[in-house]
Amino acid sequence: MERSLGTDELKAVIRAMDEAAGKAGAKNVRIILCGGLAAIAYGMEGRATLDVDAEIDAGYRIIEKIKKNISVPAELTTDISRWSMIDIPDGYRERAAPLDLAKTKNIRVFVLAPVDLIISKLRVFRDKDIQDALFLIKKFSIGKADIMKASKRAIDQSPPSTEIMRFRKSVNHFVKLAWPHG
Repeated sequence: MERSLGTDELKAVIRAMDEAAGKAGAKNVRIILCGGLAAIAYGMEGRATLDVDAEIDAGYRIIEKIKKNISVPAELTTDISRWSMIDIPDGYRERAAPLDLAKTKNIRVFVLAPVDLIISKLRVFRDKDIQDALFLIKKFSIGKADIMKASKRAIDQSPPSTEIMRFRKSVNHFVKLAWPHG
């Protein structure tokens, strides 16, 4: 069952990840939050999530130890772009925003930039992902042209597949929802 998380819970997750990284002997590990926790980090009230979705700049052993030592289910990888047949546009790591919500010793926490997070949400296209994306365009005054440009970049760098057709349909449907009057 998904539970609603807020800033305090997000701080606790970050502290747990920091402690787990320390136990794993890792220092200065870069973590990029995506998924529901990223929406929460950006201020989405009452957002429920089941797990931590994050990119971790570390080897498998460190990732495995972090996952084992936090009390929250986690999906962790060294490349969040590979979670789908549709890539997140190149440069997403450089665009990720620092998140200084909790003091850490072993990790540096970032959040996927809003437009990149929207693209990651449109790749999945569940109801909660659409709600996250709508929240982000309103909060950050993101325009339709920004979404179309980012989705084109994502498609252009993704491997050819039928998934591109589905993603295009999702983007077009989202654009109609977000900007119903053109």
